[in-house]
Amino acid sequence: MVGVPKNDDLFMYNVKAEDFVPEDHPLRRIRSSINATAIRRLARPLYSTIGRPSIPPEQLFLALIAGYVMGITSERKIAIQLSCDMAFRWFVGLGMKGQAWDASTFSQNRRRRFDKSGFMEKLFDETIKKAIKAGLVSVHASADGTLVRANASYKSFAPIEVALSAEEFKASIRAEDQEHSEESEDKGDSGKAQDKDKGNPTVDFRGQKRSNETHRSSSDPDCRFVSKGSSGTGAYPGYTVNALMENRNRFLIGIGVEIFRGTASETEGCLSLLDRMKTRVGYTPETLGADKAYFADTFLTGLFERKVQPHVATKDQGKAVSHKRVRMRERGIGYQLSQRCRKKIEELFGEGKDSHGLRRVRRRRLYRVRQEVLLIGTILNIKRFAAIEAMA
Repeated sequence: MVGVPKNDDLFMYNVKAEDFVPEDHPLRRIRSSINATAIRRLARPLYSTIGRPSIPPEQLFLALIAGYVMGITSERKIAIQLSCDMAFRWFVGLGMKGQAWDASTFSQNRRRRFDKSGFMEKLFDETIKKAIKAGLVSVHASADGTLVRANASYKSFAPIEVALSAEEFKASIRAEDQEHSEESEDKGDSGKAQDKDKGNPTVDFRGQKRSNETHRSSSDPDCRFVSKGSSGTGAYPGYTVNALMENRNRFLIGIGVEIFRGTASETEGCLSLLDRMKTRVGYTPETLGADKAYFADTFLTGLFERKVQPHVATKDQGKAVSHKRVRMRERGIGYQLSQRCRKKIEELFGEGKDSHGLRRVRRRRLYRVRQEVLLIGTILNIKRFAAIEAMA
């Protein structure tokens, strides 16, 4: 017998938003690991003491965290979720009656307060300090770098010699496309010509040599053509993301973004992260595991100068003193354990790319991309807290 839908016309319910959130929901699992009071304390200096009350800053960041945890990186979609998803409303603290704000609230607060204030760095550092205080951080660490795609297309790359603004470059592209369209019309291709002069322009760069020395993107001048080289994949616009991971519980103790310069962007970026962690949270590892890309004299010498023992995968090339000192450690049990643990950092990169938007960043310019990557790193650390709490 076919069932008949029953309409529920009750006007009032005696329920809370939390009642709609399943016990095994990802947001419920991590909510206890987030200190909203600490977020408010860090953001307080960025607000005036007079004027109209703002949207609570902890709610803004809880909304962003909820979106990235659920794989929603679009702020417009996050605003929609706040209107219709009870789990989001409970996580942020809006309850049943709280009104969701407009998506532009995120962009305006970023532009006016958070992007250049170092707030995301402080928020990320708070997770590291909490892990260190709880005794969850090992003195043994691993380093690695990965390439992430930038929010820029191949068509946006123009020769450096031609000093054009983004608007001028787009206008020139559309003018060239219009010429091609008129030629196609003369040949009887009128239907296709009317569609191509709008929106996504046609740029024919076949046969032209494009490189980081001669071209820059008009939409994101800080990105570069990136490629692993030996992997066989073609180059694409992107950045280098470096990370440091402690080996016991896989907390990220440092994460940063560099303009692609080959392997130098990984080695120099790693040393910068070590210096940053020592200055900001007082952490310096005793050993550092890494792959063969870090088996460079300048990098190894930099580790020795910082009193860090390099457990780096070796290569046949290299006859410097630093290379010999690392090869002497190959048979040690500590070196072998570091080489086993350092591969786990790739799992964190994979988790960030598959679930939290690290595969292709949505923001543009280096300092903005850094803010987005720091947010993703913060979320990965929060998930580690939740996993440890679940096992306790």
